[in-house]
Amino acid sequence: DDRPYTGLSLTHANAQLVTLGNVLKMGLRGVISRKFSKSRLWDICRHYGCTMFNLLGGMTTAIYSEPRKADDADNPVRYILSAGMPAAIWEDFKRRFDVELFEFYGAAEGGMTFNPPGGPIGSIGKPPASLIAKVIDEDGRECAPNERGEIVFEAAPGQPTLAVSYFKNPEASAKKVQNGVFFTGDIGHRDEDGWFYFDSRKGDEIRRNGEFIDTAKIEKTIAEYPDVADVFVYGIPATSGVPGEKDVIAAVVPVDVCLFSPQKLLDHCRAVLGRTELPSYIQVMSEIPKTASEKPQARFCYQLFQEQKNHVYDFAS
Repeated sequence: DDRPYTGLSLTHANAQLVTLGNVLKMGLRGVISRKFSKSRLWDICRHYGCTMFNLLGGMTTAIYSEPRKADDADNPVRYILSAGMPAAIWEDFKRRFDVELFEFYGAAEGGMTFNPPGGPIGSIGKPPASLIAKVIDEDGRECAPNERGEIVFEAAPGQPTLAVSYFKNPEASAKKVQNGVFFTGDIGHRDEDGWFYFDSRKGDEIRRNGEFIDTAKIEKTIAEYPDVADVFVYGIPATSGVPGEKDVIAAVVPVDVCLFSPQKLLDHCRAVLGRTELPSYIQVMSEIPKTASEKPQARFCYQLFQEQKNHVYDFAS
């Protein structure tokens, strides 16, 4: 009886496999939009009776930023297959839309973890029986529980050795899998019970005043501000020049740019966030640049940050 939905591009593995692949394999009726629309998402699901869809990390905050409606929970969706649901909005998202969350993690090249409904909030889950997952430090040693490192995978005993072959790029292929170990390039940790957690893409971590910043918490705070339609938080090298430190930029799309006040938004953040978490800059945008899979693109945001200084409000001091 399930009816999957996707608004993701069919150039992306999630739309190809999670939605279209399952529809064809299981003989289901599926619904595919030409383009993802955060404002029409729930109306589409209601109209076509869609019971599940796949949601990627960059989309969750955008949906959460939409103005709350009395009928948010009045929808036919049973669960969302989510890749990157921020822990900061996990429970609120479930309650608001009355859905279950099935979190998963993986790359097109390999590696996979699953956290079915009922698992720890914020966790990307545990690997299937065919894989072994670890978190290792820069010297290749396995990290202790709750210690950050790179997430890697290898085949379980009796399974084919992992391998990756990039098109006409043997150097990248050899770097991605070394001695049967698949390097994801993602930083994470695991808890004492073996549940894994994604922390950041390698190199994308934001450290400020010696602490790692939870960008999802900042995005949740800004997304709940009624004058904001979308938000993306990223980091740039700190103006202080301290090695490894970054300044925090909040790229926001106002509901109405003429009525939007960056100072009032910052005051809202001050009431909720700690001093280290406050944005150094608020960057006003008409639209946040995103990939075909709705992932915000920090490099294009930063390019516009440098080129359009009249759209940037400096609160660093």
